[in-house]
Amino acid sequence: MNEVDELVRDVLTEQADAQSPASTLLADRVLTAHRRRAQRRIVGVAAVTAAVVGLAFWGPLPGGAGHTPAGKEQGAAKEIVAHPDQSPPRDLIAAGDVMMAGYVVPERVLFEEKGEKSSEEFSEGEIRRTFWLLDPDSRTYEKDERWSTLAIAPSGLQAAVLERGLPSRRIGILDLRTREVERWIDIGGDDRQGIGGLAFSQDGASLLATTYHDNPDRLLEDASGTVRQFVESTRTGFWHLDLATGERHWAAVEAPVEKEHGFEWSLINTRQDFEYTQDGRAVRSGLTSRPGRVFHDLRGRSIDPPPGEVDWEPSVEAGVSPDGRLMAGPFAGKRLGTSSWILDTRTGRKTEVPGQQLLAWAGNDSLIAWDIGKGSSSEHANRLVLVTIGSDRTVPLSGPRGSKGDKGRWQPLFVRR
Repeated sequence: MNEVDELVRDVLTEQADAQSPASTLLADRVLTAHRRRAQRRIVGVAAVTAAVVGLAFWGPLPGGAGHTPAGKEQGAAKEIVAHPDQSPPRDLIAAGDVMMAGYVVPERVLFEEKGEKSSEEFSEGEIRRTFWLLDPDSRTYEKDERWSTLAIAPSGLQAAVLERGLPSRRIGILDLRTREVERWIDIGGDDRQGIGGLAFSQDGASLLATTYHDNPDRLLEDASGTVRQFVESTRTGFWHLDLATGERHWAAVEAPVEKEHGFEWSLINTRQDFEYTQDGRAVRSGLTSRPGRVFHDLRGRSIDPPPGEVDWEPSVEAGVSPDGRLMAGPFAGKRLGTSSWILDTRTGRKTEVPGQQLLAWAGNDSLIAWDIGKGSSSEHANRLVLVTIGSDRTVPLSGPRGSKGDKGRWQPLFVRR
């Protein structure tokens, strides 16, 4: 064993003693991964506060996404890159099968123009996002203010982007190394088919573009100074794009409403983007009332939930585990102060795990979550942590975000690597 191998082993062993990571075999497994990848440089080693091991990026598909090569190690034991002293992060954060490919900071922006509506003076505006995207070479997050919204492809090498001013008539494929748009996909269509949201399938082979009649990020400030989004959603359906063949089609989906006593109101939020189901053969969306979710085939027809997704919670970003056995659930807070549920989709059995909000699966038995640090008095001062099913201990991955009122509260964007 050379000096570098010994150093990596010592640091990870110290971290295991202090923070109890996902597996007692973490150090040995990471060391094995390091030896296999000896040609890659080690990014750095910081005592206990950061475990940093080389990260692999895989080549893109023709449409801009990428697959993980067969035979790579699975689970949280693959590699951990943590920076518990950084918030928002400056350097790569990753664990197991996922990495934080970027983060976004939303802000409410009011325009100067004013108009009249129902004899009331009002101002319009929008929710404007600033993205910080991972540079695959420097492994640092770099600011990008050009886009209304985007979706990062699996592998973190490319992103699908929409320009400012939604809804958009074209989609850009952005190279995250050069920060240049490789190509534009012109959509065209009528006023129902403008794009407001994007999502990749799990394998990166398809791109889903949610369509809206008007800007789903539009804001209104009334004479009293109250700023709000428009109540009624103008969502119209979605484009399904096959990135390998270039084929695409639009599916119309009527926005669900509820009628009672002569009144009618929308059952979806102003922005309610579609996303692919786990197998990519259908799409799903949240509802603001029970059952809280709805599923459609790729032609827009309503269908029953696919196997294993009956209990999908739209508010829980992690969703279904990679092997399809488990579903990430909502806040629990029973045995633990801050915790969430994990549901076994076959037996219905629920398990309580640490974490306020489950964000992404790092493996079949580990997740990345928001959680507050020990001794914190604010539920909003949460940080990214690695959670392991069956353990009450967590591994900090980032620093805390600060109080609820702090500007610039960042939101992570995870992809499979």
